[in-house]
Amino acid sequence: QCEFLYENSDEGHWYYVSDTLRVEIDRTIQEKPARTWYEAEILCAPGSETPHMIPNNPEKWMKSTAYPYKIARRNKTVIAVSNDYAQLRISQKSRVGIVIRNGTVYSERTWKKGASKFPNLDTLAIWPDGDMKVYNSDELKAEDYLAAGAMDVLAFGPWLIRDGALNEAALAKYGKSKAERVAVGMVEKGHYWFMMLEGRITRSKGDGISFLAEKMLEKGCVQAFNLDGGQTACILFMGHQLCKMDNKKHNKSSRVTADILGVGVSELVPEEGDPW
Repeated sequence: QCEFLYENSDEGHWYYVSDTLRVEIDRTIQEKPARTWYEAEILCAPGSETPHMIPNNPEKWMKSTAYPYKIARRNKTVIAVSNDYAQLRISQKSRVGIVIRNGTVYSERTWKKGASKFPNLDTLAIWPDGDMKVYNSDELKAEDYLAAGAMDVLAFGPWLIRDGALNEAALAKYGKSKAERVAVGMVEKGHYWFMMLEGRITRSKGDGISFLAEKMLEKGCVQAFNLDGGQTACILFMGHQLCKMDNKKHNKSSRVTADILGVGVSELVPEEGDPW
């Protein structure tokens, strides 16, 4: 396939285009208050690649983990963000939420709507045709998602935007601390936004979940969802982690994870063992 790649980390601009996929990422560095965030616009041609969960090991999906950039490289993934960190809740035998990967149900126990816990285990459902929808934690059962044809269901939350409206009640209740954040949103099938806010470092103190929620609304997203933040949160492009995790000159990777949420495949992505 015909591909074009542009990367300028100094100016904070990254661009990829192929016959079926266009990705444009912009980094904004704001001094007061100190925030650095990434906005990735993703356009997929009809009938081509769509966002989906990409495992470290499909045979041991929730048990095998690796650094996100390594998962991206192994699968030649063009653009990706971190996940709902469901594998930790599974390993700790805590309330996991409704979690489905590639049509397999890994968990069904969730909180009731409006639970005081964070994450509240709202869900993001992803269909093979590229559709995305968000739901309250106990709105549907695992069997309902499968019957509707959803391939992946992530549990974290809260959902940020539904049918074009902000989740005002949840934004007032959850995730107010200043931290790293990741959110994903859909304008329409084939048109998505992935966003990541750095946090707890000098150049970016982070923010609450409402920060990215409002950005998603500005971009026209009709569905948007909050994923795990903190040291899980990252954004990856062509096998490189764009975001900084600490103040040192040499960047470190976000924590190991079972899978990533990604789009696109390219042989231009480096090999797993190449410098990152």
